[in-house]
Amino acid sequence: MKNKFKSIFLLALSVGVLATSCSEDDHTGASLINYTSPNVSLTASENNVVIPESTIDPDDGYVITVTASIAEPVFTDIHIPLVQTGGNAGSGDFTSGTIIILSGLTSASTDVTFWLNCENGDDGDKTLELGAADNISNANMDDFTLNVNIMNDWINDVLALTFAWDGELTYDGTIGEVTISFCDVDLDFPLTDDMGNVLGYIAGSGDCPEEGELSGLADGTYYIIAEVYDNPFEAEGLTDVIPVTTSYSQCGFDTEGSFENSTFNAGTPSNDAFPIAIVEVSGGYNYTITPWQ
Repeated sequence: MKNKFKSIFLLALSVGVLATSCSEDDHTGASLINYTSPNVSLTASENNVVIPESTIDPDDGYVITVTASIAEPVFTDIHIPLVQTGGNAGSGDFTSGTIIILSGLTSASTDVTFWLNCENGDDGDKTLELGAADNISNANMDDFTLNVNIMNDWINDVLALTFAWDGELTYDGTIGEVTISFCDVDLDFPLTDDMGNVLGYIAGSGDCPEEGELSGLADGTYYIIAEVYDNPFEAEGLTDVIPVTTSYSQCGFDTEGSFENSTFNAGTPSNDAFPIAIVEVSGGYNYTITPWQ
């Protein structure tokens, strides 16, 4: 008889423990039986703001901080994704995050960052309305809308350039067949004005290919020069052409293309230089680039 009573007692104890366990939050161990969804208020560091694109930092963007707060802490995390609720801004114009009020805390923040998006080109002013997602189950969201107007007063004036001369050449040397890599030649690419004065280097890092850009130039005519910094094959008696291909593009515009220059060869001595392109600038950002003839 004692064993039966003992078994009944253990069964009752097990049921009690199971019931207690099922009423606890899996992440915090706190009971959710009496959980009441808190009211959450959202505030922005700026609202109804006008952002001229010319004021947006090219690297860091333009940042507005959104903060969520509750009156008293609760024992569960509250996730509040920020989503676009209106306006014609595209996904490339801004990024927004999720505010997470951690268990036991009463506030948290995230940033909404606005970016320069040269791929849109001159696509006019844009607007954005941002609010909280509507599927937040463990909180009651107060009304909130972040309103932003983005003024299209910025035009991309960057011309991106790539210079390539990769390839291989196999020839009969004094010790037999030899294969050389054109990339072992080190070429630099200065820019000159129409008087031949060097204004600086577009590219000169020792890479192959070399990449660089032009921007901030006054209207006028400029020349891109290929400068032979080092040619380890100049004493081999070779005359094979090493083509130098110039590729260019301007994001947001139809300015793009490529062309080849055949002036350089495997016997060109170090410290030699030759023009490869003519650049015309007008209106501060309109580029016309043509091969040197």
